[in-house]
Amino acid sequence: MVQRILPIIAFSLILISCGSTKNANGQSSSEGTDQSIVFPDVATGDSLFAHIKKGYCFGTCPVYEIYIYNSGHTVLKGTRNVELLGDHTMQLSKREMLAFIEKAKEIKYFEMEDKYDNPHITDLPETVTSIVADGQRKEVSRRYGFPASIRSFEKLFEDLLESKAWSPGLQER
Repeated sequence: MVQRILPIIAFSLILISCGSTKNANGQSSSEGTDQSIVFPDVATGDSLFAHIKKGYCFGTCPVYEIYIYNSGHTVLKGTRNVELLGDHTMQLSKREMLAFIEKAKEIKYFEMEDKYDNPHITDLPETVTSIVADGQRKEVSRRYGFPASIRSFEKLFEDLLESKAWSPGLQER
């Protein structure tokens, strides 16, 4: 009996250990979650400045994420319906980053609701944006019923997406 149970226990332990990874902070996380490489540069001490995540829809909506770090290092993760698929990087100047802060202040981004949605409307992609300015972090998720002014903030990210300055892969800095 013990001879049959021992291989089953050993096999189970192997499966459990294969499904676990360590994130940048050395904490375990299950395989399949985005925690292991969501912010590729956190391990180097560079913190997130601004972010956009464009979600899926039933059509041809662009699906991507852009992470901008305080150093200006910018990472694009193109997923679907965008010209640049996969990981790409570029470097933003402080002046380019300042445009995000100025736009956020202009449209009163920090005063917006955290979420704009209507669960009865199903085929609208979610867009999540965030920024850190003046020691304050704000994130806005929107699908429906949002202020039109937030589109001007998102446009800054879209302009980056269309830039020719991207380099393929996750570049070392």
